[in-house]
Amino acid sequence: MPSRGERRRSNRERNRIRASRRHRVMTVATAELFRGILPRNMLPLGFGSGALLSKRRTRREALRLLEAAMDCGVTYFDTARMYGAGRAEGILGELTARNRERLVLASKAGILPQSRALHVRARSRSIRLLHKVVPSSRNYLPVPSASVPHFGAFGLVEFQESVETSLKELRTDYLDILLLHECSAADLEETDLLHVLDGLKREGKVRAFGIATGIEETTSILKRHAALLDVVQIPSAIWNMNVRRLPTIEGLVITHSSLTSRFNILLDRLLSDERMAAEWHSLTKVDPRDSTELAHLLLAHALNANPNGIVIFFSSSPANVVANVKSVSSRAIDEKQIAGLNALLARKDVAEFFETSFRGLNF
Repeated sequence: MPSRGERRRSNRERNRIRASRRHRVMTVATAELFRGILPRNMLPLGFGSGALLSKRRTRREALRLLEAAMDCGVTYFDTARMYGAGRAEGILGELTARNRERLVLASKAGILPQSRALHVRARSRSIRLLHKVVPSSRNYLPVPSASVPHFGAFGLVEFQESVETSLKELRTDYLDILLLHECSAADLEETDLLHVLDGLKREGKVRAFGIATGIEETTSILKRHAALLDVVQIPSAIWNMNVRRLPTIEGLVITHSSLTSRFNILLDRLLSDERMAAEWHSLTKVDPRDSTELAHLLLAHALNANPNGIVIFFSSSPANVVANVKSVSSRAIDEKQIAGLNALLARKDVAEFFETSFRGLNF
């Protein structure tokens, strides 16, 4: 009779073989579907533009981030109609205009930035003036926020207009990937929307389409409509491992949010907790108090968890963009280090830290 240790090793080997078979199936399916879209031997990192614009970053500085990503080997760029209050696509379009054939462009429709029409801006200015003349008016008449987007924009007219605007802003006549932004299963029940998507494909304006929403909505949609989708994009990081909750699909899986505001919370904890920092260092061989090394570890883990897909990241400085890409392309983090991180993630105290520290945070 085999010992308990032998049985455990046997179970682990069976699980490894099953995972390997599953990954081979996904690889073949993905290669067939995206042979004409994704360049051969493409770096599996994508650069996201959700945080591209900020009050402290000029348009030129934002463009330099995109250029830094492309210059060091990134070809996949992710954006959306609503990013940067509708301005992110235009900045990416400056890069696209000069390098379209080198890039894989993914954008999203379904959330619209608030209208910047003349009458909207005029109303905002009028309300601000009233606040100066009658300060008490601030209590009952707020200034309309320029950053509040319009969700659920899946009506046929507004959806088509959104796609056409994306094409114009990105200075291209086609999107490699179009994603339904924060959609629900009910949105896909609208057969007219599916007809529009098929029409965009036939016209050559979209080469593949899919969904970009939360994990709960994604699993619900996949139960009903998996065969309709070419791409699935979800948030996934060490504190939730959403990618493991996906069923096997014959398409491209894209993950994001491995480096978000939660990353800084984790870094702060490791800076203040000697014991936890020592355990992380012992198991991963990475200095967890070095933000750059820690970011490289989390990116490598995200890629390992999604071996046949793409991981989207963002860095706020060109130097960090280059460092992240170099770390991935040189495979600076090895499988033993990732296994060490997985051992940490399986611990109860680490899971409890994530639960208590990240409660209520979306990203």
